[in-house]
Amino acid sequence: MVDALHRMLGAAKASRPAAGVNPADGPGRDSTATRLLLCSLGSALVLAVAGCASRPPTPDAVVTGVALSRERVVLPPEAVLEAALLDVSDPDAPPLVLGRQRLAPAGQPPFALAIPYPASRFVVKGRYEVRATVTLENRLLLATVQRYPVPQDAAFRHVSLQLQRIWPQAATADAAVPLLLTHWRLTEIQGEAVARPAAGALPSPHLVFQADEPRVTGAGGCNRFLADYTAQGAQLRFGRVVSNITLCLQSAATEERLFAALALVASYRQQGTQLLLRDADGQPVLRFEADEAVLQ
Repeated sequence: MVDALHRMLGAAKASRPAAGVNPADGPGRDSTATRLLLCSLGSALVLAVAGCASRPPTPDAVVTGVALSRERVVLPPEAVLEAALLDVSDPDAPPLVLGRQRLAPAGQPPFALAIPYPASRFVVKGRYEVRATVTLENRLLLATVQRYPVPQDAAFRHVSLQLQRIWPQAATADAAVPLLLTHWRLTEIQGEAVARPAAGALPSPHLVFQADEPRVTGAGGCNRFLADYTAQGAQLRFGRVVSNITLCLQSAATEERLFAALALVASYRQQGTQLLLRDADGQPVLRFEADEAVLQ
């Protein structure tokens, strides 16, 4: 970029008329034009450097592994496999995607995994997982429904995943992501939109269905919470919400409404990357969106 700017400046100087060719222009006009050109080129250089600085780091390492199916399955030829390396160090934030692998068509299991990622983002105290899905026309066929941590030692960053079949039922027939372990960000309470908090603010209201026990964890916009749940088919009910008692004036009302609405939930339905929770009359009370973050 710097060489290109030098070439542009040289070309501008070469095309500059010789002194005295047009006396009417005055002696200062040439230097003024040069200063304007230098200012323009300097601005372009600043923008170019800023653009480069905002680019995500280049992948220079690979997590390898294999994804197996728990059951014998024959996938349609249009099925697509996606596997992602996620930074899950912050329990209040959506998982950060460090790398992704996509196989289209997926073929048949087992699937060989090779997920590129920038090694500089893999820190000693971080927590990292690999998750995978197989979809057909954006509908979920297979998915990982438990955690698969990635070892810290770079020489052993290899994972073996088990993909579980997602049997079609009314609640999940249109699901594009699994119910379990997905970071579900709250977007609506009884039809009223919930705005995403500004960067650096309190955690966005969300919940996560845990894989090792029938429990949800999350945040109401201020306080962390947990609650047991029971699910059978499309039926879904939450137990008593337990949370800490930090006072947050800006988000207290949203949090209170979220906790109250969870007590009304009687069923659920997934639509693409959305999760809709309904009351006993079938009316929507809460809507969530699957959320993840990308490298900047």
